[in-house]
Amino acid sequence: MGVFATERAMLQTPEREVIMEIDSSKLSAFESGTPVKEATESNLPPGDEFAPSVGIVFENDAWLSPLFEAMKTAGIPYEPIDVRTHTFDLLHARKHILYLNRVSPSSYLRGNDGAISHAHALLASLEASGTQVVNGSRSFRLETSKVAQQLLMNNLGVDVPRTHVVSSCDAVREIVNKLVFPLILKPDTGGSGAFVRRIENEEHLLTLLDDENVFAPGHLMLLQELVVSEDGAIARVEFVDGELLFAMKVIPQNTFNLCPAEACPRNPIEEGVEPDAIFEPWPDVPEDAVAQAREILRASQLDIGGVEWMDTADGRRCFIDINATSVYREDIQKATKVNGFL
Repeated sequence: MGVFATERAMLQTPEREVIMEIDSSKLSAFESGTPVKEATESNLPPGDEFAPSVGIVFENDAWLSPLFEAMKTAGIPYEPIDVRTHTFDLLHARKHILYLNRVSPSSYLRGNDGAISHAHALLASLEASGTQVVNGSRSFRLETSKVAQQLLMNNLGVDVPRTHVVSSCDAVREIVNKLVFPLILKPDTGGSGAFVRRIENEEHLLTLLDDENVFAPGHLMLLQELVVSEDGAIARVEFVDGELLFAMKVIPQNTFNLCPAEACPRNPIEEGVEPDAIFEPWPDVPEDAVAQAREILRASQLDIGGVEWMDTADGRRCFIDINATSVYREDIQKATKVNGFL
């Protein structure tokens, strides 16, 4: 089952059944890097506000062109909802039978500081009216908070990195002598590896506190145990409605940005060294790891998403991230013979 199979099931209503048989050749990936030329246009029938249709909630139109084109081709009524310019009546937000949330936690990196708050408010309003939302408010709260992710995974009994939460440089100075180095500094609301740093020792950390760009504006920051995988790779599994689509390994090279999108720019850890990330299919992913990841997504109420972890030399399987904004690389789909849309 892929993304559109999930939407097909949800759009079966008493008023009308919308069948979504989609040509797989039209569905390369959510994130192709091709900008949407007319993201504000919709193909909803005039005067039919409540016909079975899909509202696509998003912030970054650079990743959604294949999705919109596929829905047009299939004749699926939809409306792009750009949270950068969208407004809604708090008690009458619902315009569609089904909504799909595609707002990224990295919105603030593109200057769209209000996008996440707007999406939180919109999703909550839709759900309060009984509207079905794919990747709804609970999963989006987890997507936008590493603290919430770790608490959920800890409650499930899975291994997560040891973490201290701080909100100011003064707070760091208060606990610096309790920290174990090296460690990772990262924002609570992550995205594309931004503001992530490896801290080698106490002196390094205290020196960074003088840099006004260390702390992401308005964000909690995490001082997190450095976890090192045995093979240098990070594992990622993708699911739709509880079904495993594929597993892959990501091998980062001088970057913390693990975004699978082909067009995603990668900032270097060390200046002067080219950053890169290698993505490889992992057909023999351990079944027990898949089961753990599936349980994490179930507890997150995440309909479409991925989970990342690292296997260490001393036998730990340490889970590090929950991703609700899934990206399906064309090369991985071809290698695994999986189409994430169908």
